[in-house]
Amino acid sequence: MTIGMTPRHSADEICQNAGPNPNNNAAGTKRLFSPGFSNVLLCYVCSCAVLPAPLALLFAVNYAEHPEERLFAHYHYIRTTIALMVIGSSLGGIMIVLGAEIATQLTLAGLFLVTLTGVLALLRCAKGIFSAIMRQSPTSYRSYIL
Repeated sequence: MTIGMTPRHSADEICQNAGPNPNNNAAGTKRLFSPGFSNVLLCYVCSCAVLPAPLALLFAVNYAEHPEERLFAHYHYIRTTIALMVIGSSLGGIMIVLGAEIATQLTLAGLFLVTLTGVLALLRCAKGIFSAIMRQSPTSYRSYIL
C-alpha cells in the first residue's frame, strides 16, 4: 500500500450502500414509464410538443385498460386528443394542397382548420395537465371537444 492512498470507505460500507435506493435516478425513470400520474403528465407534455406525440399515444394505448378509473379516463383523453390532432391536421393539409390547385379560399380554410386543431389540442392538453396535477379525471373524457 502506498502512502496517502487509503480508502475512504470500508468494503462493508460500500456493499451496504449498493442496495436499491428510492432516491436513485433509475427508480424515478422507472416510475415515469409506468402507469400513473407522472406518466400521464409526460404524455400531455409530449402531446403539446407534437413531435413526441407518438410516444404519448404508445403509452396511452399500452396503459389503456388501467383498473383505476381516473387513470383510464386520462389515457382515453390523451388518445382522443391525439386522434383530434391527426384528423384535423390531415383534413387541413388536404384542404391546403387541394386549395393550391382549386381556390385560395380552400387554402385559407385549410390553414384555419390546422390552426384551430392546434389551439384545441393545446387547450385539451392544458386541461388534462391541470386535472392530472389535481389527481382528478378529466370531465367528458370521451368527447373530442373540451
